[in-house]
Amino acid sequence: MKQPERILIVDDNETNRDILEARLTANGYEVLHAGDGEQALAMTTQHRPDLILLDIMMPKVDGIEVCRRIKADADLAFTPIILVTAKSESKDVVDGLDAGADEYLTKPIDQTALVARVKALLRRKALHAARQDRPAPRRPGATDLFLSYSRQDLVKVEALAGVLQQAGWSVWWDRHIKTGTSFDKVIEQALTNARAVIVAWSKNSVDSDWVRAEAAYALESNKLLPLRLDEAAPPLRFINMQTVNFACWDGSCGDQAFRTLVADLSHMIGAPNGK
Repeated sequence: MKQPERILIVDDNETNRDILEARLTANGYEVLHAGDGEQALAMTTQHRPDLILLDIMMPKVDGIEVCRRIKADADLAFTPIILVTAKSESKDVVDGLDAGADEYLTKPIDQTALVARVKALLRRKALHAARQDRPAPRRPGATDLFLSYSRQDLVKVEALAGVLQQAGWSVWWDRHIKTGTSFDKVIEQALTNARAVIVAWSKNSVDSDWVRAEAAYALESNKLLPLRLDEAAPPLRFINMQTVNFACWDGSCGDQAFRTLVADLSHMIGAPNGK
C-alpha cells in the first residue's frame, strides 16, 4: 500500500467530509473527497484508494450500489469499504454487508471507533496482500480445504464439496470420520492440516458451538474463508468479515458465487493443483 495510506471519503454533505478528513489527516492519512456515487466510482478507478468511507444515502448512485460495483471489479474487490450511514436497522446493515461492505459506522460517528476500524481494515488488507504474494505452502499430507457446517445444511454442503473437488482442490469434511475414532481428535487434526477453512454460516450453523469453535480457530490461524448459505447474520465476532453469498447458488461451477469463492481461495492458497 501507498504511504501515507489514501482514504476516499464519499458523502454528499461537505461538512461531514471535512469532519472526517480532519480526524483522518491528524492520524497521518491522505484524504480524497467525492460528493456523489458516480464521482466515487470514477475516483476509485483513477486513484485506487486504500480504503473507502462510503455514505449510503447519496444522489445519482447510492452507496449500496457503489459498493456492489467496486466489489464486482476484480482489480478493486479487496479495497476495504466502511459504510457510513444514519441508518441502523438490521436490514440496512445486511444489505450493506451483502453488497460487499467490510464494516459499517452509524452517525453520529464515534471518532475513536472510526480510527480503530480504519486501522484494523488497512492492517487486514496489508496481510491479505502479503498472503497473496506468498500463498500458503502445500505441505505433504495436507488437505486444501476443511468445510465447517451444520448437519441441517448437509445437502448444500455436500454439493459444494463435490464442485470444489471437481475444480481440483482436496476437501475434508466430517463425513470422512470413521466409526470408533475420537471425534475431537480427528477434527483437531483435520483443522490443523487444512490450508483453508470454509465456514458455511446459516440460521443453523450460527448457533452451533462446533462451527463457532472451528471458525475461531481458522480466524486465529489466518485461514478463514466464510460464506453464507442464507440471510442469517454471522456471530458478532465474525459479522464484519466479508462473506461470499451462496444463498442463491445454483449448484454449478459457473455461478457467480462459486466463481467468487474460487478467486478468494486462489488468493489465499493458490490455484487448485498448482494450476
